[in-house]
Parts: sequence; structure tokens; C-alpha cells
Amino acid sequence: MLGIYFSRTDLRYYEGTYVVEDGFIEYLTVLALFMCGFLCFYRASILRPFKKPLFIFSLIFMGLVFVFGVGEEISWAQRIIGFETPEFFKKYNTQGEFNFHNLRFGGGASNPGEKGFRVNRIIFGTGLGIGVAIYFLILPVLYRKKENIKKLINKFALPLPRNYHIIAYLILFGLVQLIPTSKKGEILEFGGCWIFLLMMFEPLNREIFSRRLEKR
Repeated sequence: MLGIYFSRTDLRYYEGTYVVEDGFIEYLTVLALFMCGFLCFYRASILRPFKKPLFIFSLIFMGLVFVFGVGEEISWAQRIIGFETPEFFKKYNTQGEFNFHNLRFGGGASNPGEKGFRVNRIIFGTGLGIGVAIYFLILPVLYRKKENIKKLINKFALPLPRNYHIIAYLILFGLVQLIPTSKKGEILEFGGCWIFLLMMFEPLNREIFSRRLEKR
């Protein structure tokens, strides 16, 4: 709500301070991603004696995905440590930074007039948006109605959102549309990560993360 308020009352502050890189919102997003990753690794550790290898592997893989998200958000600590951008990223990264989500092929940083293939727009934008829609709107329905889908999701240790997580995300998505600038994605990302973290603590299929011995 604060982000919407600032964007509509003081756009300069919103864009230059509130959602700026290495700012308050970005580091809160990083914190949520870090906690998601930590929770995955923690569960993999404590559930190892009780669950099948695939279940544990899935938790570790998800943890690594969140670690990747943390790294991308802070450009793998480049701005903190201050190391130089490798030549490949100087050429193809639209911001000249050491991260993958700002890569652009068919244009690159040296040809800003060309659109090319933008990783951020295609994969982390459109692709991730479709993935989130499937995850929040379709999988929970299939989980409740299709026993084979339920077993598959549980086998891969995939936590699913409850109804109130889904409603919260839909409200967030709707409110973000009120932000009158292209820098609205930062708020959606921030809110989405925290909703996802809360969902991981209390998912629809919470029972699969109990310390109950599975048949091997």
C-alpha cells in the first residue's frame, strides 16, 4: 500500500528511492528469497531420515533456485564487493552488470536500439508470469480433484498455496496496476516473494513436510 501511495503522490521518490536498486524494497525481496531457500535446505536436512531421495532432492533443488534468485537480485554481490563486470556481460547485459536476467541477445549493451531476445522480458517476465498463474490458479484445483496429480506434487515436495494465499496474490496483482509507472514490477516481486514465503510455512499440503516415515 505504501508503494502505491508513494507512486501516486511522489513519483520521483518512488522511482528514485523506494524501488531503486540496492534499496529498501529490493533488500526485503532478497530477505524473503533467502528465507525461502533456507527453509528448503532446513526441511531437506531434518526430513532426510523420513523421506525418499526424490523428495529431498526436490527440496535441495528448490533451495538452489531461491539462492539463484538472491544472487540475481543483488547481481551476485557485484555492487557490494565491487568486482568488474566480465566482458561477456559487458557486451550482452543491458545494464552492464553481472547477472543473467538483464541479458539481451541480438542487441546487447553496445546496441541499445535493437530489441533482440531479452531474458528478463521473455523468461523472467512472460514465462514467470505464466508459471505463477499455473502455480496459484491451476495446480491447487488439480491437487484437490486429481489423485494422480496430488501424488506427483507430493512426491516432488512442491508446496501449494491455500485459498487465502491465492486471494492475497490476486489482490496484490490488482493493486499493483494502480501504480502509474513501468517500475511496478518491483512491488509485485516484493509482495509475491513474501506471500510465497508465508505459503511455504503453511502450504495446502502441509502434511507432506511432517516427520513421518515414508515407505521406501
